[in-house]
Amino acid sequence: MAATIAHLSQTPWCRDLLESADWTPTSTDSRTPKSNTEDSFFAETLGTSRTIRHCLTLRPTKLEGENTEDEMQIREVRTIMELGDGLNGHPKIAHGGFVATMLDEVCGVLMTLNMVRRMQKMGNGEYLSGFTAYLNTNYKKPVPAPSIVLCTARLAKKDGKKIYVSGTIEDGMGTVFTTGEGMFIEIRKTKL
Repeated sequence: MAATIAHLSQTPWCRDLLESADWTPTSTDSRTPKSNTEDSFFAETLGTSRTIRHCLTLRPTKLEGENTEDEMQIREVRTIMELGDGLNGHPKIAHGGFVATMLDEVCGVLMTLNMVRRMQKMGNGEYLSGFTAYLNTNYKKPVPAPSIVLCTARLAKKDGKKIYVSGTIEDGMGTVFTTGEGMFIEIRKTKL
């Protein structure tokens, strides 16, 4: 993580975000290869020098409320991604399907951080997981690639097993490329 922070800090808007006391770098679990092949698309296929070169997630330094079994204490995450030219659909423009993938991924990062915290609190051997039910994507402007983008996911509401999230992809300086909103389903099962 230190090398990624050092690299991204060379970009002024990234440095400002990384130096803010309001945000804390945290692991992006889906970037870690796993023996059961979970997250292999994001960790391996998209983890190359021509795809997603660097990826760093930030969560709020101050968490909201108390972390209960059903609450999501982390209400927003910001993930910085450095994109290479191996993601293009048109010259110097990221493929639209990949852009939707970035939105889906940052929403999943938000859910995963909360689920891990809740599983630790529960301590009862249950495992939480989430699946995308729908993701509506609105393309405002083409996402340039190569580039460094800021992907943000925010919790809209949680209704039982349904988690509603909104997200954006922007240039980190106010230009919004893509917005989206989706519903994710939380699954609870006993660990094997």
